[in-house]
Amino acid sequence: MKQTDSAKLRYKVILFFITTILLTWLLWFPAFLIQNQGIPMRFSYNFFITVGTFVPSVVGFSFTHKFGGKAEVYSLFKSLLNVHIGVKWLLFIFLVLPVVSAVSCLVFYLSAGTLPQMQFPPWFIPIAFVYILIFMGPLGEEAGWRGFTLKKMLGYLSPLKAAVLLGMIWSFWHLPLFFIKGTTQNALTSLGSIPAILGYFLYTVMISVFITLLYIMSNGSVFGCILLHTVGNLSLGIVPLIFSKNGAVIMLLTLM
Repeated sequence: MKQTDSAKLRYKVILFFITTILLTWLLWFPAFLIQNQGIPMRFSYNFFITVGTFVPSVVGFSFTHKFGGKAEVYSLFKSLLNVHIGVKWLLFIFLVLPVVSAVSCLVFYLSAGTLPQMQFPPWFIPIAFVYILIFMGPLGEEAGWRGFTLKKMLGYLSPLKAAVLLGMIWSFWHLPLFFIKGTTQNALTSLGSIPAILGYFLYTVMISVFITLLYIMSNGSVFGCILLHTVGNLSLGIVPLIFSKNGAVIMLLTLM
């Protein structure tokens, strides 16, 4: 690739990062005022948090049209609907992170003796899966993080470098949530703000590596990335080890 082409890709990626972070944080600021300062607003805290999670995909589609026109938008839509994923990688999507959680639970049980209570019964898992997919990040994020940004980054970086760098920015994007009462990230700060942020940073980078691997091996299926992102969030929620210091450490070590 020519140096000028690489520079253009870097420019598009950096512009995406800046735009996405600024717009999302602007939307999450009213949630902070509602939850932490008790300032009433027309819309609820959940509204601002949820709308903020859709910013990456909205910006991803907007930039895809800006830099690539209708043809690139059509290509992004195709990747969102690309269900042609090999059996091996479907198993990867639905098993790798649940296995990490299961192994972590086993190690935690053997070392500590008592597992946290399940957040919902097994029959509720499909409902929770759909809710998480739509309202808790995967659908609102992946067209931007993977469909636009990762695709561009792979044009000038190795897969591992792209995965790690994207994971770092992705983690940084979540930062305000650690300071907004009622979010999962804020609940993690009961373990200490710095350990919570660093642990989340490591987890997000590792998940980014997994999603990047899937993206490449599934011929750019953003649909697959959405599924893996959803399974990851669901796996953390069924038995919430992450709210225990020992549980969080065990899960990170198992993941790595």
